[in-house]
This record gives sequence, C-alpha cells and structure tokens, in this order.
Amino acid sequence: MAKLGTYSYPDIRFSDAVEIAGRIMTNFRGTVTVKGLAWELGMAENSGTLFAKVAALRDFGLVEGRGELRVSALTQRIIHPNTPEEGRQAKADAFRRVDLLQSLYERLEGETPDDKTLLIALEEITRAPREEIIRRFTLIQKHLSDAARVLGRLGHSDAPVHPGISENTLNVRSETKNHTAGSPAYSSNLFLDAGDIHLSVPLTVDYVDAAISLLRAFRVKMAAPVGDIGIA
Repeated sequence: MAKLGTYSYPDIRFSDAVEIAGRIMTNFRGTVTVKGLAWELGMAENSGTLFAKVAALRDFGLVEGRGELRVSALTQRIIHPNTPEEGRQAKADAFRRVDLLQSLYERLEGETPDDKTLLIALEEITRAPREEIIRRFTLIQKHLSDAARVLGRLGHSDAPVHPGISENTLNVRSETKNHTAGSPAYSSNLFLDAGDIHLSVPLTVDYVDAAISLLRAFRVKMAAPVGDIGIA
C-alpha cells in the first residue's frame, strides 16, 4: 500500500481495483487465494506490485480476508447494484473508506483544489516531508478526480495539468510575470512534467529543493530494471 505520513491510500485507481474484484467474482466465484490471484494477474506471488494491488482492494473495501480473498458485499453492490442509486452510493462508500481522501474532501469543503491548495492541504493533513508529498501528488490527485465523479462536488479534471506534454518528455520551466521596461523580470511558479508527474508549485527555495529530490528519484526509477519497479 502507499503511505503518506500516517495515512495509507490505494496504490491503484478505483476502476482498476473494481476490475480485479470483478475478475475474482467471475473467474473464482468470489473467493481466491493470493497465489491464485497472482496467477490470474500474471504476477509473481511475492511481488511488491501484487501486494500493492491486494492492499488497494482492501483499502477500498472490495475484498476481505488475508490468505484467501473474498469479495465483499460492497463489491456486489458496486458491480451488480439493484438500482443506479445503490451503485453510486456503494462507490461513494468505497471512497469514504480511504481516510486520506475523506480528510481532503472535508478539508476542501467540496471545492475544486488547484495544485497549490492541494499540496498545502496534503502537507497540513499528513505532516509528511514536502518532497514525499510531491512524489505522491499525481496519484492522489487522480484519486480525488475519481472520487469527484461519485461524490459530485470536487470536480477536478482527470486530464494532466499540462496536457500538451508527452509522458516520455521532461519539461521544467518557470512562469515569468509581465514587467515594465527597466525593471527585472521575476518568476512566480515552477512547473514540472516528468513521466506521470505533473506539478505546478510556487517558485521558492523549498520547492526547488523538493523538485531536485524528485528528479533524482525519477532518475533512479528510470535507470532501474523494469522488473524492479513497483507502483509508486
């Protein structure tokens, strides 16, 4: 599972978790061992990625049990609801089980957060190091976007912060404010697009240091063998 401070949260998107739970229902009549799920997903039984997926299923309340996984009544209501409203409510219940998402929802009072507001909220709620928050930012933002479709208030776009940037490109730039003749230009924001990371933060020494740490971690991830990289 992914953690930020004392908060854990799913390491995969809700739709992916529901898809896996659906496969357990369809292919294993609702009950499967962790080993059997590993075979179903084509993963090593002891892989970190498999453990992350199983933990995400538990975080959302989609499965119960340890060595043997059983789809929950919540999963049944999500996949086979009696009414559309029951299905929507079941999905809402799944997101509310994730304490970090619920805390963010309450903190933001249902408003759509910009990047800076969300970063500050994460820092104040989790008390985690700033560079760790930046590294986890994109997935948490996507979770909020997914929750918004169910809870109906946050409404954050699922598109990348800078949709013109390819996932295989790296772009770090600063935004320069307009200035009058004879006065120096100054930058107010730092933008970072690297792989699946899309970030816009104030241009301060702390954020520059955090961006440097993030880029170093990104470089290590790029250099690592594919099989050694789990879900971030």
